[in-house]
Amino acid sequence: MDRPNAKETIATSGHKRRANSARKAFLPNTATVRAALEARQIGIWSWDVATNAVTWSSNLEAIHGVPAGSFDGTYAFFERDVHPEDRRKVQASLEEALRTGRPYQVRYRLAPRKTGEERWIEASGTVIAEDGVPQRMIGVCHDVTERVNLESELHSRVKQREALARLGESALAESDLEGLLANVVKTVALCLPVDFVEILELLPGDTNLLMRAGVGWKAGIIGSIVASREDGGYASHTFEAAVPVVVADLPAESRFTIPHYLEDHRCVSGVSSMIAGRDGRAYGILGVWTKERRPFGAQDTSFLAAVGHLVAGAIQRRQLEERHELMIRELRHRSGNLFSQLLALFSQTAKNSKNIAELTSKYQARVLALANAHRLITEAGWKSTSLAELLRVVLGPYLDRTSFSGPNVDLAPDPTFSLSAALHELAANAIKHGSLSRPQGRLELAWLVTRTRGLTLILDWIECNGPPARRPRRTGFGSRLIRLVIERQMNGEVHSVYARKGLSMRMVIPLTHERWPDQATAAAATGAAEGAGAGSD
Repeated sequence: MDRPNAKETIATSGHKRRANSARKAFLPNTATVRAALEARQIGIWSWDVATNAVTWSSNLEAIHGVPAGSFDGTYAFFERDVHPEDRRKVQASLEEALRTGRPYQVRYRLAPRKTGEERWIEASGTVIAEDGVPQRMIGVCHDVTERVNLESELHSRVKQREALARLGESALAESDLEGLLANVVKTVALCLPVDFVEILELLPGDTNLLMRAGVGWKAGIIGSIVASREDGGYASHTFEAAVPVVVADLPAESRFTIPHYLEDHRCVSGVSSMIAGRDGRAYGILGVWTKERRPFGAQDTSFLAAVGHLVAGAIQRRQLEERHELMIRELRHRSGNLFSQLLALFSQTAKNSKNIAELTSKYQARVLALANAHRLITEAGWKSTSLAELLRVVLGPYLDRTSFSGPNVDLAPDPTFSLSAALHELAANAIKHGSLSRPQGRLELAWLVTRTRGLTLILDWIECNGPPARRPRRTGFGSRLIRLVIERQMNGEVHSVYARKGLSMRMVIPLTHERWPDQATAAAATGAAEGAGAGSD
């Protein structure tokens, strides 16, 4: 091996001297070390195992969030400053390090502060032993609250996105709305997490709210009306807000009056979001509440709003499916009755015609009016329609024997379809058995609109100069269909009077929006379908 030359030897020894000089200059300078550690908010501690005495660097009190000069140098002080739920974990980590000699490392929360903010500390240390016996431990610790919160937020976002994806799949596959709503409230309770979750349905009339599904509430609350849309109330404030409403301290809330059920359950913090369709139509409220004070951030409110939109979409989809099913059943029933209506129409027209030419002209006009009624229902039923126009089209062949009385009322697409189906059944029954089955028979239709928080249509169908009306021994499909669309689809009321002068029927119909789909609606539709072959009453 070649020996280094003189120049290389001098250069190497000079480099070593400079390195040693740098170490000697740096290591004893504790102020430099302290400044570097404090810049990173890192504290230094030492623990004497035998005496339980603890030494802290000057910045550790600030890191632990205790007043300056309050640390008394004891292990007991440190232990008290650890969150009660984390003390066992910290003790176990220390004991493990002393027993094995491996490095000590643990993450723990500080004892709860008045601010309610949760602070996290990460500590690590090394055991110093003599003759194999631990004498003391030295280490560092620093505040990792920001890092823990970031990790928690990232984990929560992933969890919430996965939950939304699962709920979206469930909304498309689940045919039972009740099952979907139960899944929604459970998922929200786990993802946020919270003590209470509520889905409130805005009932027709826009006045009361029914708790349709929930988690954490006392028995009897779910399925009951729990709030109203009174001015200045919780529900009204939520519907009027453009974004989810965050409540930090419910007992101190001054923006709205607090419903009794929230007070009874001692709710403190929460978020409520409107369940609304794409057209802005309100279906209800999705809300979460906690028993302890808790902050809700933008991520939480965004998640809740997204779930609310998903629920609204599911409601709209179920309503559309029910309307399509009802249309198919009703049109199938209509096609069965069409021939009997044409025969009855021909018979009545022939009785009042002087010759074949007059019969042909009148019959063609009446058949065309009947065809227009079918076209209105099947083709133009999804746009707003005047009630008077709807009545004229449905009763076209008998306008000369019908009187109308009432204000101008425009019906939305859904009520147009439902009401036209009911009116068609009434007209078919009048043609076959009622006042329109006799030449002198007449129809009187009168209506009015009342306004409370929503609009309500009151429509009277009165048959005159016809045969006496008798209550049928059994209910046919026609009567079942009328009650299905008025009472279930439109959440209205039907009142019938059978008298010697003829049938009278009053229909009370909210014009706000239909009821959410439920199991009762499905059962009613199934029953109507099973009786489709029974004919009209």
